[in-house]
Amino acid sequence: VVSSTNHFGDKNMHNLSTDAQKLKQQKQQQGDIFGPWKEDIDHKVSTMYTPYANGGEKRDFVECTSLGFLGQPHTMVTYTRVSESILCVPLMIDAAVWCDFFGTNSWPHEKVAKATAYLFRIPEGAAKGCDPGFFRQMEELNLQVMAATEEITVKKKNIARRVRIRPEEKATEWALPNDVRIICAGLACVDMQLNQASGGDGGESIETFEGENSIGGGSVSMACKTLGRLCHGASLDDSFMQVTPPVVNGVVPLCKIGQDGSGDRLLTLLEQSGGESRNVLTKYIKQARRKDPHARTALAVLPLYEDGRRGCFFDAASNMTFSEWEMKELLQNLAVPKKGPSLDISQMSEDDFEVYQERVGDSNPSYGAFLFGYPHLLPMMQGDALADVFHEARSVMKDGGIITLDLNGVPDGTFEGMNGALRSASDLQEDSVIGAALDNVDILHMNEDELVLLTGCDIEGSEESQVDDEFAIASAANLFLKCGVAIVAVTRGSKGSFVSCNDQSRFTRSPSLPPSWVDCTARISAVELPPDTVINTNGAGDAFTSGLLVATMLRHTGMSIPRKTSESGSATPQSERSLSPIKSPRSPIISPSKQGSPRRQLSPYTLYMREHFVALKQKLKDDKKAIFQMCHQMWEEEADEVKALYERRSIEEAENDESLSGHRDMDDSFGTGSQQSSNDRSSIFSDENTDDEKIRNFFMTNRALNLESAVQFASLVAAHHIDVDTRDKVHLDIIRLLDRAMIFPHSLEEI
Repeated sequence: VVSSTNHFGDKNMHNLSTDAQKLKQQKQQQGDIFGPWKEDIDHKVSTMYTPYANGGEKRDFVECTSLGFLGQPHTMVTYTRVSESILCVPLMIDAAVWCDFFGTNSWPHEKVAKATAYLFRIPEGAAKGCDPGFFRQMEELNLQVMAATEEITVKKKNIARRVRIRPEEKATEWALPNDVRIICAGLACVDMQLNQASGGDGGESIETFEGENSIGGGSVSMACKTLGRLCHGASLDDSFMQVTPPVVNGVVPLCKIGQDGSGDRLLTLLEQSGGESRNVLTKYIKQARRKDPHARTALAVLPLYEDGRRGCFFDAASNMTFSEWEMKELLQNLAVPKKGPSLDISQMSEDDFEVYQERVGDSNPSYGAFLFGYPHLLPMMQGDALADVFHEARSVMKDGGIITLDLNGVPDGTFEGMNGALRSASDLQEDSVIGAALDNVDILHMNEDELVLLTGCDIEGSEESQVDDEFAIASAANLFLKCGVAIVAVTRGSKGSFVSCNDQSRFTRSPSLPPSWVDCTARISAVELPPDTVINTNGAGDAFTSGLLVATMLRHTGMSIPRKTSESGSATPQSERSLSPIKSPRSPIISPSKQGSPRRQLSPYTLYMREHFVALKQKLKDDKKAIFQMCHQMWEEEADEVKALYERRSIEEAENDESLSGHRDMDDSFGTGSQQSSNDRSSIFSDENTDDEKIRNFFMTNRALNLESAVQFASLVAAHHIDVDTRDKVHLDIIRLLDRAMIFPHSLEEI
């Protein structure tokens, strides 16, 4: 039995003395604080206004009676007298401490509200409806604190870390197998851009600029920005706070930053990269930064001069001391399995056991790729040290994963040879920075300037030397293939890109690579932007590399997502609400159908292109970009009656296609020449349920993009990065990018 008498001298209580309803609510509030819900406590509260009590003073007289020794009643009396203005000070301190703690751990705001509900008389906002009992609130606080630090996993509490999307809401044609995460490691800094800076001639006069803009710089920041914003569809679904599934469930940055203002800024920029998806996970670098109190975060000051030139003042800071051992320790932390909760699973219901398994699985994610950037600017991770880092990365990834190396900062004079003389493969293997690691690299990216510096090849860059330049680039790239690199990608700015792949024996060592790319080569023109497009090429190579990595990892889920035809005759993705959902939000689980499912309906425009392609191919000498542009122009100029004719034919073909039965062999459709068997294709995406058989394509399951489409996809990702209008958007829809990238797979065999 608890009997509490409260005397208040403030104005609020004076108002309560004249309002019976408010007085009743106040008494209920007082009772709730000491009497948690669902507990049988005889609690009597008396609250009154005492005019002689000073302003905000509170006087409290409490008798607490309980059964003590031998069941005899025991009464304890307390008397409290305190000024409420002083009483709130420790609560304010608590609020500051907990906000700092949960903010550091990127804990969702709705869970922070529940954890801090004890600070408020009447919980509101996301904490509205919480148990007002003080002891229950303390339990909730403890629960959220332990969950935020991942020291325990608790049953029946929805505290799975950073839940982003609902599982059954999105069906996708392409996804990363096994829901793998991607690790982005290497150099990171804050780029402080000074807009419209004057000067730049090295004089001593005072120069001016018009504001600054800080962005994440270096390989890690740029890769996280690109990977974090790739998503399946539009930025947000119609339902409240429903986040569209990200393509990469988790992007893990591994870099060295200090406990300074620039470090805080860089962490914020990294976390903002994923937008509402919150898929850029900074936990590991937050933990690592506490180990070196003297580390400074790298900073690049970039004056953007009025005449278009750009300067650079770079303080490498902690990147100069970022060592092989620190990187390996970060990787080992990723590989440490998390312990599940100590629960008796034999007593769990089926629903509880499913939740238990899901949370234990989430705490031990799979990693599928390791993207390392700028070794020439990281002096402690070069040569054998870089090779050791790659070996360690292989050990933490599923099936060895994909090792990607992105070059930048290759110094002049790296190779001093005769003009036009190529460096030999053995010379490359002796390179002090990357030589020892080349045999472990699956994807190597550099621009053509870096290719020249590393190999000594001669590239003139004129229109007359185009054929000779392409031959020189292919010969130079072949040197890296001889050194053991699986895929070499060279970007050439406005001239496009060149990608060359190694032989079967090298691809066998990296099972995550698409086997259909063996011995393939692709030359892709640059994406043509509108003439008035404002561009910023900073980070273009990082965006291309990230796009190529994702394209390498994407596999078809077996889902044939139909397209709605718009009034103009163009194909658009069908609304996801009209599709049968699949089980996983990020990694579809597919069961191959025993009966062949209909292929994707051809749009009127696709039928039109198919009929005119052969003639245009001969007329335009197999220039694919010109073919597309000409066909698009012809379609736009066609009469409405002609477009209506093709629309009817599209519908008729779809109806005829649905009437067919049996398997459809689609191996030639994408021209991939895949060597996987039917059983292999269903190994990654498999499940016993067959609810969605009518939209599943067995022969497409587990198939990769062909090389040409993959490089085109990477070019489109880079184009959206350099276009100022799309550069800072936090979501990039890969459905549209893939539709554009796959228009010309292997001479249009798809259509």
